[in-house]
Order: sequence, then C-alpha cells, then structure tokens
Amino acid sequence: MSAKKNVLSSIIVSLIIGVLLGVLLIVLSGILDVSFLIKWGLIVVGIITIISNVPSLVNGIVNISKPAGIIDLIFAIIGIALGCMMIFMQGTVITLIVSIYLIAFPIVRIVLSGKNGWKDQIKKEWIKILIGALMLAFLPGLLAAADAVVKTIILVAGWVVVALTVIFFVISLISYIKACKQLEDAAPIEVEAKDAE
Repeated sequence: MSAKKNVLSSIIVSLIIGVLLGVLLIVLSGILDVSFLIKWGLIVVGIITIISNVPSLVNGIVNISKPAGIIDLIFAIIGIALGCMMIFMQGTVITLIVSIYLIAFPIVRIVLSGKNGWKDQIKKEWIKILIGALMLAFLPGLLAAADAVVKTIILVAGWVVVALTVIFFVISLISYIKACKQLEDAAPIEVEAKDAE
C-alpha cells in the first residue's frame, strides 16, 4: 500500500512543482526588466569578445612576420577595443559596429583559412557569429520591441508549463487508477489459485 501512496505523492508533487514553475514564469513576465538584462548581456558579450580575442592577439604577436599573423593581430586589437566599448560605452551605434565585427571578421578568418582549414575555423568562430546575430536582433534601439517579445515569450512559456503539467497530471492519475484497478482485479485470482492447490 505504501508503494501506491508513494506513486500518488510523486504525481501530486509533480503537479505542484509544475504549476508553481508556470505561475513563476507568468509573474516574471509582468515584472521582468529586459533593459536591465540587455545592459548586462552586452557587458557579458563585451567580456566574451575580449577573452575570445586574446588567443588571436598572442598568435598575431608570435607570428607578426607572417601576413596571417598581422591579420590576426589587427582583428584581435579591433575585437578587444570593441569589447571594451561594449562594456563601457553602450549604445545602438556601438552595438551595431560590434555586431558587424562579430559576424564579418569570423567570416573573413574562415575564408582566409583555405580549403583545408575552413572546417576547423568554423568550429572556432561560430559562437562569435551567433552572438553578433543575436546582438543585431536585440539592438538597444529596439529595446521596447525586445522587451515586449521577451515578456510575451516568458508569459506563453508559463502558460504552456501550467497546461502541460495539468495534462501530465491527468494522464498520470488515470494511469495510476487503471494500474490500481488491475492489481485489485488480479489479486483475487492469485488467492483462488493458491486455495485450489
């Protein structure tokens, strides 16, 4: 009997957790300050931009006598400068410049890597291209639109979580009731078989 209670308890706990998570998302959609998140997101992107350009800076300094080393050095210096701008001088123009940099220069590096090295270079550069594309999608100049979109996504996610949790609860409860009924129906047959022996 305790196994039945444990199963029923876990179904009820899952319902409570799922509904609470959904309600939390719904409430969060009403109080979330997306501009604050975007500001700190840009700072994080700036830091990532600086850190991701350090290896290219070192490679450029080590290979300064080669054309590829000079290109790496120039791109790295520009990348570090733009990363600093993202941290300290946020604005639409700076974000646009950094976004274009994060998309264009990795593509240039991929092209310059040649036929043999382009696949390896894509593995190194895809994250920069993705960050640049995301920054273009959420420019600070489009903050109001970004705010509305993010809040709507979170609100819809909250309602979806609540709906899926309730559906899961109903299906689990029905399965639980059927399993209990099958166990009860099977129990007397086993007893009768033992009595016949």
